[in-house]
Amino acid sequence: MKKLLKVSLALILGGVILAGQVLARDFPQPAGYVNDFAQVLSEDTKATLENDLTAFEAASGYEIAVVTLKSLEGDTVENVAVALFEQWGIGKKGQDNGVLLLIAVDDRQLKIEVGYGAEAILTDSRAGNIIRSEITPQFKVGDYDAGVIAAVTAIIEVLSQDPGAFDEPAEAGASTFNFLPLVLIILSLYALAFLGRTKRFWPGGALGFVLGLLFFSLVGGIFIGLLGLLLDFILSKNYRTRQKRGLANSWWSSRGGFSSGGSSGGSSGGFGGGSSGGGGASGSW
Repeated sequence: MKKLLKVSLALILGGVILAGQVLARDFPQPAGYVNDFAQVLSEDTKATLENDLTAFEAASGYEIAVVTLKSLEGDTVENVAVALFEQWGIGKKGQDNGVLLLIAVDDRQLKIEVGYGAEAILTDSRAGNIIRSEITPQFKVGDYDAGVIAAVTAIIEVLSQDPGAFDEPAEAGASTFNFLPLVLIILSLYALAFLGRTKRFWPGGALGFVLGLLFFSLVGGIFIGLLGLLLDFILSKNYRTRQKRGLANSWWSSRGGFSSGGSSGGSSGGFGGGSSGGGGASGSW
């Protein structure tokens, strides 16, 4: 039992360290809607995409960013996409209607990260379909220009449609019953982390581990413990940041505790200060 406890605590501590690294990572400032830091796109492709995305933003309000990186530097593509999205503030403030297409060339990983305001139409499944049908076939043969152009075209097409045009049938036999305890535990952890935002962020992890162990298994305890620790860490960090800046800390003003109130690079690359919804899809080639 002591050995299991030590392993669990080590994993939870590792999650906190990783979260701190993601939040602390500093990205270059955006120079527009297309930022080819890995230098894999042609000048013609970049110019065409920049013109198309500028025109689409003017017509629809959606902000779509295309970013290529050489490496994830040992992190996951999901973590890097969220950190970059939040640092740049992709999407309009208050509307959160941004979309990020992130490509890590050396790691052969990519992510379509979707803001809250675009999730209803650019759902996880649609983002996944774009990755599988438009991007990875081109990337597998080394044609980054064609893959990115096809992806941006597909994203614009989806965002230009009425959400009802993309209604998807529910999967046969799908049920939310098995997920009910997990959903209730996560909501409880979030509520406790929000109400108990302090300098100590370990209680969320400890409580999550205990609840996961009781309702699921050791693996479930570790997973939910890490989630609780991360929630407590982020909400507490943003709470202290907003306090220092003299900003309100209510649920609405802090976007549920997930907004630190900082500027997100809108003046540098044309982005309006939007937030990521955590939705979208990732893939590899």
